[in-house]
Amino acid sequence: MSISNLEQTTALRILLYLLEKGKASRTDLRRNIDASISAIYNALPKLKKLGLIKEEGHETFPFTIHVLLTPKGRKVAGQLTLINKILTEEQT
Repeated sequence: MSISNLEQTTALRILLYLLEKGKASRTDLRRNIDASISAIYNALPKLKKLGLIKEEGHETFPFTIHVLLTPKGRKVAGQLTLINKILTEEQT
């Protein structure tokens, strides 16, 4: 697995969102990520396979599954934040 697995912008958006929020349910992701539901659901298994996210579920009601960054995912998302900052700086 390599950076080519992150080519989908939805995956990048998910990583940045989780870095900011800490954790999110799939419903939170659908409501707050500017992407289609199918794009979000396609990105999650790829991010999980890369070891960038993990999912934690509750055994009791409301049975919500939360998506969280792994330590590796936090490192990658932190670097994406730096890249985003560079890209959005005004050119001098």
